[in-house]
Amino acid sequence: MDKPSIFVNPKSGSIKISGEVDVVDVDGKVIESLTNPKLCGCGLSKDKPWCDSSHGEYVKIVAQQLRNARELVKPSNLFGATPVRAREIRENELKYRLEHEEVLVGVKLGGALDSTKKDDPTYINIFGYLTDAMQCIDSLHTASLIYPRAEAEVVFKLSKEINGEIHPSEVLDYVSHIAAGMEILDYRFGEVEAYAEDCIADNAGAAAFAYGAWVPAHQENLDALMAEVFVNGALTQSAPLTAIQGNPWMAVVELSKVLAATGVKLAAGSIIFSGSATTGVPMLAGNSYRVEIKGLGNVEIKAS
Repeated sequence: MDKPSIFVNPKSGSIKISGEVDVVDVDGKVIESLTNPKLCGCGLSKDKPWCDSSHGEYVKIVAQQLRNARELVKPSNLFGATPVRAREIRENELKYRLEHEEVLVGVKLGGALDSTKKDDPTYINIFGYLTDAMQCIDSLHTASLIYPRAEAEVVFKLSKEINGEIHPSEVLDYVSHIAAGMEILDYRFGEVEAYAEDCIADNAGAAAFAYGAWVPAHQENLDALMAEVFVNGALTQSAPLTAIQGNPWMAVVELSKVLAATGVKLAAGSIIFSGSATTGVPMLAGNSYRVEIKGLGNVEIKAS
């Protein structure tokens, strides 16, 4: 027979084979021959390995399963979404939150494993949306989260809209204030380290956040500073702010690239969480957590 051609739909993940193919058993015996079969690539088909068009509801189904994971406080399965679908799931989550009267207040920059480099683990930049409902003032109810971790970050407040990629020399034209911040990371896949597509679908693990008092932004604000994380008053983690993109101001630049690549604009007044200087500190009920950046400020949260 002529060699068949294979087309993988980049959006749905469905696999269409053009031509005649043989279906064989484990011993290589031909069970049947098919012409132009279509295989499931999204994992939702009820007639695997064949496609039953369940991918048409893929975004809706996965988004709901992720919400169920949060509501039930039970880890969700990894989905292995395509890049396009992953972004659609993230946007679906934002739409759901806005429809439930939450307000978009900013974004977080994060990192996740590049699925195209499985033999050479490499992290790429991704982002997640932050809404007012995610902000913590003094406390956080950890029982509603799956695997929460506290991270020490720098928070930026925008003075004007980011609507494209910006140059490092322009950062202070966009940032009016900065603060010490604590991001609470909680991937709904639990302790499993997922590839970027699943991380994007889960809104980059954005679960909650808090930040301290705003300080007017100046280039020298972040020079030679250290980020420290305290648990019940004891120093647990410490790292220089240069652990953030080599220079924390670059977090704004790198975020602008990720936003531009997906056509997302960020309004003036929005906040940006930079990505963590430290590794995540698991959060347990009854403990207090404080992020301190000497020269910038601090923020403290009590876990209940």
